[in-house]
Amino acid sequence: MTPKIHCKLLAYSFISWLAFFLVGLPQYYQHWPFWAKLTALPLVTIALFPITAYSLRYFWGDNRYLHNSLWLAAYLTIPIFIYDYILLGIFWGYGIGFVFPFWYLTFFYFSLWIQFPVIGLWMQRNQSDVTTTN
Repeated sequence: MTPKIHCKLLAYSFISWLAFFLVGLPQYYQHWPFWAKLTALPLVTIALFPITAYSLRYFWGDNRYLHNSLWLAAYLTIPIFIYDYILLGIFWGYGIGFVFPFWYLTFFYFSLWIQFPVIGLWMQRNQSDVTTTN
C-alpha cells in the first residue's frame, strides 16, 4: 500500500468520525433514548454494507478485497478509537472507562472487524466467479 493511500485512509477515518460526532451532538448520542441507540446499531450496520463495498473499490484497484478489508477495518477502528479516547477519555474526563457509557461506539470497534472481512470475502468470491466465467 502506498503512503498516499495510508494518508487518504487516515483522512477518511477522521471525516467518518467527525460526521458521526456531529450527528450525535450535543452529547455524542448520550441524549438519545436507549431504544433509539439500540435501533441505530443495526441500521448503521446495514448502511455500512454498500459504503464498505464502495470504499474497497475506491481505495484499492487490485481486487484483493479480503486483504484490503482488514486495512479498512484497522483504519476505521483504531484511529476512531483514538479520536474517541482523546475526546471522551481526556477532554470529557471519562478515561478509558468511556467504553461503557458509550457502548454503542464500542460495538463498532469490534463489529467492523467481523463485518468488513465478510464483505471483502464476498466481494472477492464474486470477483473470482466473474473472472472464471469470462
